[in-house]
Amino acid sequence: MATPGVAPQPYLGGYGPTDPPRMSNNQNPGISNTQLSESIAVPFLSFLIIEPDPVVKNAIPTYIEKLIKERKFADAIKAIDAALVKSPRNVQLRFVKARLQIELRDFESAKKTWVEITQQFPELPEPYNNLAALAANQGKWIEARDYLELALKLRPDYVTAQGNLAEVYLRLSETNYLSASKLQPNQREYGLRAKAIKEILNPTAKPSNKPSSVTPKP
Repeated sequence: MATPGVAPQPYLGGYGPTDPPRMSNNQNPGISNTQLSESIAVPFLSFLIIEPDPVVKNAIPTYIEKLIKERKFADAIKAIDAALVKSPRNVQLRFVKARLQIELRDFESAKKTWVEITQQFPELPEPYNNLAALAANQGKWIEARDYLELALKLRPDYVTAQGNLAEVYLRLSETNYLSASKLQPNQREYGLRAKAIKEILNPTAKPSNKPSSVTPKP
């Protein structure tokens, strides 16, 4: 869950599926590298980890890279659509298109793009993971769970999806324990379990045990 009053941090991608997410406080990060899978920020609250685009050498035409570096995302999407007419099997172009649509906060179009990837490349688990992240950001935890289970059917050792699914289960558990505690207030364990799960999802910083330095009075 987002902390009230704190701006969401965009997810910048990782250098591989097993790498931890890299977060940035910069809401408009510049494009610092030509490897597009590492350069396009996702400017919305990401409950789950969005999988970086598959890295395919020379998959992104130079003129599209230039548009993205100039942050002309709408023009880049139009250029990608035109390029896909000639190269419909270019999966990285499709991933980048979805990331740009998220940059423009056009989440429905991004979802449509990822669904199209699942239809054209049914062997890839990454788009299912990303669909789950979109669903989670809308509070659709059951839908997110279903997408992640599909991803894991395709690749049982898909670590990113495993971690995301674990978080989805925790959030579903918290929701149901809270509901049960309201329906049966006398069953205190439901509320206690909901509180314990909330602490797992939102760990608070432990106070330092170091004694505070006190300046002696003259």
